[in-house]
Formats: sequence, C-alpha cells, structure tokens
Amino acid sequence: SGILGMAACAIDSSLDAVGVDIDIDAVRIANANAVINKSKMKTYLPPLLEIENSECKSVLMKAYQKGGEQVLPAEFDAPIYDALVANILAAPLVSLAPRIAELIKPGGFLGLSGILVPQAASLMETYSEFFDDIKIESKDSGWALVTGIRNNIPASTDAR
Repeated sequence: SGILGMAACAIDSSLDAVGVDIDIDAVRIANANAVINKSKMKTYLPPLLEIENSECKSVLMKAYQKGGEQVLPAEFDAPIYDALVANILAAPLVSLAPRIAELIKPGGFLGLSGILVPQAASLMETYSEFFDDIKIESKDSGWALVTGIRNNIPASTDAR
C-alpha cells in the first residue's frame, strides 16, 4: 500500500493517498516513508469486522495488540475515492471485489496487480459486475495489470 500511494502522490502532488494494510510493520514503514518522502499519504489498519479470513484476522488481531497505529477512520471508509490500486494476489482480490467497489466513486479508476495471467479472466469476471471496461492493461513476466472504471451498480458487503 505504501509504495503505490507514494507513487501516485509523486505523479500528482495535489493528491492525498490513503493506504490500508493488515501488517502493522507495513503500516509503520509506509507511514515513515511517507514522512521521509513528504508524500501526502497515511496508511491505516482495516477495521477488524471486515476481515473474514482467519489467518488475516489473526495477523490483524496481533497488530491491534501491539497498538500504536490507527484504524481506518469512518470518513475514509466510504465511496469517496477517484482511484483505487491494489497489489495483492488474485484470491484475496476476488473476495474483496464488493468491498473494493464500495470505496470507489462511479467513474473512478481501478488498477489491480499481483495477478498471474492465467487467473486474470476469472478475476475480471468477478469485477465486471462493478466495473466497466475491465481489461488486462498490460502483462509482464507472467503477471497482469487489470484495470476498469467503476459503474453505477451499488456494491454492498455484509462485513460492516
């Protein structure tokens, strides 16, 4: 989350970026790097209620116990984003599709990487409910970048 947000801020200095990660060390490093690089970015832990995967929930509970990092504020947990990028594996991206769609304004940009080319078709099928013009934007060394534009179909999750 840190490098993607800082890259966006470097491309357009008017941007503010928000990152979310279940790994407290990744949150701390991303926030420290944002300060060092003078990026307008803040990274948070997600609300615990949103995590269904038991392994991820365990990692997040340990992060909460360590303390010191903020949970994503409610005002940032809404369809307020013009763009969302994620670099995680296809399986978590598929399970997060409704949640990701909830956060992006209609007409907003989606960029997903960390997807093996053979997994892209299945992922695109899942995301096509919420995104128009869903496609493989580029391929490199067996990995795909999938992009799309948020449509007007409401997305909702039972996690909140």
